Amino acid sequence: MILSWKELSISLNQELIHKRAQIFGDRKIYVAIVFLGDDYSSATYVKHKKAYGDAIGLPVIVFGQNHVAEYDRNQAGKFDDVSIYINQNYDNVWKIMELIRYLNQDDECVGIMIQLPLPELFAPYKSQLLSAITPTKDIDWLGGVLTGLSSIDLIEFIPATPKAVLYLLDNYGLGDMKGKTVSIIGQSNIVGRPLIIDCVKRWATVSSFNQENSLEEIKTITKQSDYIICCTGKVHLVDETFIRNDKTQIIVDVGYGHIDGKPVGDVNIETIKDKVAAYTPVPGGVWPLTVACLFDNVFVLQSYLDVLKPYKL
Repeated sequence: MILSWKELSISLNQELIHKRAQIFGDRKIYVAIVFLGDDYSSATYVKHKKAYGDAIGLPVIVFGQNHVAEYDRNQAGKFDDVSIYINQNYDNVWKIMELIRYLNQDDECVGIMIQLPLPELFAPYKSQLLSAITPTKDIDWLGGVLTGLSSIDLIEFIPATPKAVLYLLDNYGLGDMKGKTVSIIGQSNIVGRPLIIDCVKRWATVSSFNQENSLEEIKTITKQSDYIICCTGKVHLVDETFIRNDKTQIIVDVGYGHIDGKPVGDVNIETIKDKVAAYTPVPGGVWPLTVACLFDNVFVLQSYLDVLKPYKL
């Protein structure tokens, strides 16, 4: 079975449009993306976020000194109070911190994210910048506060990509992990680690791996697992040698890269597709859902405003 986003996208989009109307009504609001670099893949992703936000009634303003932000400089009149920040040249970290402080206090701003990776100039300040985002607007989950509150079940919140993984599994009737074994290859803060937490919350037995583990160590465990979730960014890392070839395992590919100009993931699909119960394709699997899940986090945080009030910056 192919686990594709296409079966789910229309209903999810309509759900988000309904939430926007129900929660915000006619309020003039926006989501802020701080995009400081010129990475081509990031620029493409930011443009996709802008288009999706506009489609569901949550417009995106991009702040930064790049071609993606240029459109927002030309549209500054729509949000008069932020014009000075849209037109700012962000050439040092203090200007970025000033921007984040403003966005934290602006009632029209309902979500903030910093597009990663940061350029070399700002990379040393990554933790400082991410933690400066107030928890009530930290839709990417990277500031730290939401991580802690989620891990001890005070809130139910998960970053966009892990949320997309679980949403996909749930909607194909594969989300019940109680008593199941899960191998997660990759331990990034934005994908692997939160997935570990949420799979454990679903009563799964989880094995987690990073680059310190040998391939043979990983293969020994993945062959025994009911689910294999790969989120390393290493193209075609996983092949038929990672599975047991009995058509019972579920493979989720969260990776994205290119070979000869064609998009591919962490999993060499051609070598495993006839040997497992279900798998996600690349393109067309998890990644198209991540943007929708990112915007859904705007609405989730609105439901926790009272809980997060003591932590608001």
